[in-house]
Amino acid sequence: MASCQPRVPGVRYCDESWWQEFFTKDLAEFYASLNGLLRAREALLKELSGDVAQVLADPQRRDLALRVLFGGLDEGCLEKIRQGGYVDCIKAGTAAHFYKYVLGIGLGKNKDDDLKESRGLLNLLKTMSFEEIGKEKLGVSITEYESVVMSSFTAMSYLFELRKIVNEIYSNPKIKQVIQVQQVQIDYGLDLVKAFEDFLNKSIKLLPLYNPFTFFIQSLRSTPRPYLSIMYGEELFSDSVRNLMSKYGVELTKILDPNLSVQSKNDELAVIGHKDGSVGRLIVKLVQNIFYITSMLHNYGYLASDEYEKYIEAKYNEEISAGYTLKELITTAEAKSEYRKFCYSYGRLTIKVEKGVFKAYQTKYPYDEVMSITYERFLELLSSLLFLGVAWIEGDKLQFESWIEGDEFHEKCLGD
Repeated sequence: MASCQPRVPGVRYCDESWWQEFFTKDLAEFYASLNGLLRAREALLKELSGDVAQVLADPQRRDLALRVLFGGLDEGCLEKIRQGGYVDCIKAGTAAHFYKYVLGIGLGKNKDDDLKESRGLLNLLKTMSFEEIGKEKLGVSITEYESVVMSSFTAMSYLFELRKIVNEIYSNPKIKQVIQVQQVQIDYGLDLVKAFEDFLNKSIKLLPLYNPFTFFIQSLRSTPRPYLSIMYGEELFSDSVRNLMSKYGVELTKILDPNLSVQSKNDELAVIGHKDGSVGRLIVKLVQNIFYITSMLHNYGYLASDEYEKYIEAKYNEEISAGYTLKELITTAEAKSEYRKFCYSYGRLTIKVEKGVFKAYQTKYPYDEVMSITYERFLELLSSLLFLGVAWIEGDKLQFESWIEGDEFHEKCLGD
């Protein structure tokens, strides 16, 4: 298709082999590494199952158990745990931190129980030999934290969500008709560090900064049709491309209407996005969860980039459709004044469009109107941010990414 010439490098939405490659290679390799990590975690829990007293009494399991529970902690930190004080000495990079705070494995169903039981066990180890402890029945075992509390301090809730999302993608009836994925099983044994490193590397390769396919899918989340036409060409809306995308479960629909008196103008200027339950919507969720994981690891202090910040930094200084950088576009005097109103909304606004007027309201009491501008000005202000996934529309909400420290994020992305 000669007219299929997007402005975004690497995007080949007219080429079916491009679609096949994502689902059979990029996503499949990620899925294999994710499943390998989860199987390795299950194998570790099985290996260390049973009363911890008997585990420590077994020379073949003792070293592994101690590494999981206390690996990398010096005597000063162990003493802090024994005394029951606030444990701020379990640092990123130690085995104990990795297993507790990343993989959610410890001596209780949550972090508090784990620290309580760890304190008791360390006090026993200070006064008793492994053989003596082996004669006891402590009534506690090495286990995983409950999923209902995992999300606040481990990566596991995100990993389980990722597995659910990819399962949904590959079980989509349309995907099953066109994709044959070879089920590759990776065996990491009990090497959780290697398993997690491989998983993280495969995850990062799926992010929009490195993967044109996920960039393309993310850019279709909620972007005005005129901007999509500029960046991808009118061919994007042709029957042949629509049929190709639908073949792989990517279905687009109108999600915001300018409500003008002329229906043809409504269609031309509407915000387009993924249909609920479509493969496109699932891929967007996949990307979000990977961003969450890298942000969590970065905040913990691991040698991992916050990939969302990295993405924003790259896109902030990248030329957009009119030859300007995003930074230049949104830091004009007029734009700064308007964007500042969005910043004060702390990330989320309720929106509605009435007869070509875009209105935004606070989502919390007193629900004041934040902004009222023409729909055309809304397109000028937000099209590029919506296209990049910095902001998006879902239902009656306009949201700016909010897990990056609220105001700090808005200052960086909106030039305030």
